[in-house]
Amino acid sequence: MQRARRLASIVVVACLGVGGLSACRSEPSVAAYVGDSVKVTEARVQEVWDNASAELTRAVAEQPDARDGAPAMPITRAEIVRTLVGHDVLADVAEREGVTAPADLALSDYATQLRLPPTAEYVRLYAETDGLLRALRAKVQAGAPDATEDDLRQVFNVLITSGEVPAGTTFDQFKTQLPAENLALVKTAAAVRKEVAELTDTLDITVNPRYQPLSIPVLEFQTQQGQLKPLVNVPLGEATDSPVTDIS
Repeated sequence: MQRARRLASIVVVACLGVGGLSACRSEPSVAAYVGDSVKVTEARVQEVWDNASAELTRAVAEQPDARDGAPAMPITRAEIVRTLVGHDVLADVAEREGVTAPADLALSDYATQLRLPPTAEYVRLYAETDGLLRALRAKVQAGAPDATEDDLRQVFNVLITSGEVPAGTTFDQFKTQLPAENLALVKTAAAVRKEVAELTDTLDITVNPRYQPLSIPVLEFQTQQGQLKPLVNVPLGEATDSPVTDIS
């Protein structure tokens, strides 16, 4: 028992020695730490969630055939965390690369894809993040190297797992049947993924285990059910039993 207390004391001292208890980067009130100065708090996640829920409830109530009860949310808290982290990281990448999101983000189109009202804050955050990604992909388009076998196989595996490729389709068949437009998207997405990874590798990003695994999608696809799913992404950690996941 005495040894256990001594070990616990060592852990506390180690945390305090880095600059206070919060230096452990495991506060339960924080969903993710991005670098040394940015915290995505649970309160912020809840704020975005509550806003989306309220806007959706109001929009549904205005429909002629409205039913009693709160409508099911089409997004998850993990998706909110992913968007908030991605929004911050991609803003830094865009600034470094000298690009900006388009002025007109067509929120109504994004709202349709997300199945939320265009007035929801989450729609704006998602649209701004996607706008930055589109600007980054446009910039690298001319000089991006061709997609590698690994790039294409990762895409193939995701689509197979999601049931978006006919059963029995081989990887070689998939490659030869991939339209040139989609091949170009994978090519530019892989180049942007490299740029984003170069930044995240230099950041001290810590993610609350309840949101692991977390990644920043640089290209998404729409399933047959209309859901948006990551296709090419930058991983920010693996699932773990540890109190926190630290990516540095």
